[in-house]
Amino acid sequence: MTSRPDRWVDVGRIGKPHGLKGEVVVHYFGDAPDRFAPGSEVELIQKGQRRTLTVATTRPMPKKFVVKFEGHTRIEDVEPLRGALLQVQAGDLPALAPDSNYHFELIGLAVLGADGQCLGKLEEILSTGGNDVYIVRGGGREYLIPAIQDAIASVDLEAGILTLKDLKGLIES
Repeated sequence: MTSRPDRWVDVGRIGKPHGLKGEVVVHYFGDAPDRFAPGSEVELIQKGQRRTLTVATTRPMPKKFVVKFEGHTRIEDVEPLRGALLQVQAGDLPALAPDSNYHFELIGLAVLGADGQCLGKLEEILSTGGNDVYIVRGGGREYLIPAIQDAIASVDLEAGILTLKDLKGLIES
């Protein structure tokens, strides 16, 4: 389950137009603020079609950017883009610190308790500000696991397994 460099990864979603001169709000899904630096390219995914957009200008805002793409100079050029996903190839993502993973690498992993029992699959990740929370579903149950060192024993992307430490009181039989 290693991340493939040719895998497409969502990095943002286009929101509403910003002003009348072709700028849009881009809601960003990541920690690499230079993703939308002028001259960078992203893939626009809309109605099953893919096309490359080049960033002309960008202004940062908390968890979003105001972006103008080359060739888009009027509100009429960007209004149809509202809601479209922006993607890059996984191989173009910046390297992470050791023992760190991108969310897309973790979603879908089988989650094992400290006893080796499968609790289910990691289906969702909530970013809470302090630490992420993994939402694991399986066997008709849902577990909320804090993504902290005290809770996670290991992550094996090759095997597709995330193993938890003994979480007394958090995971009940």
